[in-house]
Amino acid sequence: MSHKPTQPTQSNRLLYLDFLRGLMLVGITLGHFGPTFEWLMWQPLGFFSNAEGFVLLSGTVFGLVYARLEQRDPASMAIKARHRAWVIYLSHFALLIFVALYTWLTNGWADDWHSHAQFIAQAPALGLILGTLLIYQPPLLDILPMYALFVLVAPGIIRQLVAGRVWLVLSVSLLVWWLFSQVIAGGHWRTALAESMGLGFPFQVGEFDPLVWQILFFAGAALGVRMFQQRLPRQPQIVLALIAMVAVVLFFGLRHELIDAPAFWNPAWVDRHQLAGLRLVNIAALAYTFWTLLYLARKVDWPVWALALPKPFACLGRHSLAVFSTHVVLIYLTIPIQMTYPLFWRYVIGLGLIFILLALACGLDIRARRQRQAQSISAR
Repeated sequence: MSHKPTQPTQSNRLLYLDFLRGLMLVGITLGHFGPTFEWLMWQPLGFFSNAEGFVLLSGTVFGLVYARLEQRDPASMAIKARHRAWVIYLSHFALLIFVALYTWLTNGWADDWHSHAQFIAQAPALGLILGTLLIYQPPLLDILPMYALFVLVAPGIIRQLVAGRVWLVLSVSLLVWWLFSQVIAGGHWRTALAESMGLGFPFQVGEFDPLVWQILFFAGAALGVRMFQQRLPRQPQIVLALIAMVAVVLFFGLRHELIDAPAFWNPAWVDRHQLAGLRLVNIAALAYTFWTLLYLARKVDWPVWALALPKPFACLGRHSLAVFSTHVVLIYLTIPIQMTYPLFWRYVIGLGLIFILLALACGLDIRARRQRQAQSISAR
């Protein structure tokens, strides 16, 4: 039995986007599991990490969903966004408390492993206060604060995008990216500010500068709004698709040293923390290539079992906040395993974490479906 290709509906688009977000979460989880999976998960496709894909896709989903809310009830859209930002912040705060307790309880247990959040071990009260204020961001606790800020300011930007001011939004976003990645303090303004206050290592400001990484989220939001308005091209342009694929192959070769870099090559051009210019080009080329592949995939008469394969990973993407938060807990709890266990058992346990997250996401999906069914019955 097979399934005939269909035209992409909004629900289909969300399925594709959630599937890709789910894959990013798998990569993030395995990538955070010590050095075990680093060879496989650290920038496998070029100068592009799972974190960048996750932020870009989250912005796209946000734009697609909140453009619909803006059309139906603008006031409700802003309220829902503020509520979502608050929920994300509370999730971050709960994780901060967990990480602080874990760090205090395990401090000094062993010489060959320790918590990632060593500033909390050295300055417990200050670390907790600055963490609550989103100033101190230990490892793995730097994506949610950034995401909360994006969601908080997004309603005004969604309105501009819905009104058709896409190029205005992207121009401002690009200007902010350029200022804070290239101009102010050489792209390291947060570290410079912390050091001027006497807060050196192990104090950490997080890997992701919101004023730099906003370009990914709001570019994704612009894409999501255009998807909702059905203003995107129906199919990729052949010339652009070929250019994107050639760029993807070149960046892949440079990343894995399969081709020699030219003499003038500068690694700063593909810097991850500052989202350097060529890195953004690599991300754009990958995004266009993925869109091309998805367009071609819809032309295939897939068997039913193949269509079912993305669904568990789409569950991960749909419940990304719960999945990401749980992954942080699991990664911290397994630090001793990551640092001391034999390689075989690290592979087994690392992959086991993925099955735990899949079970969690599918369970949340089943519960949400039952709640919708109960509400539908009660509304009759």
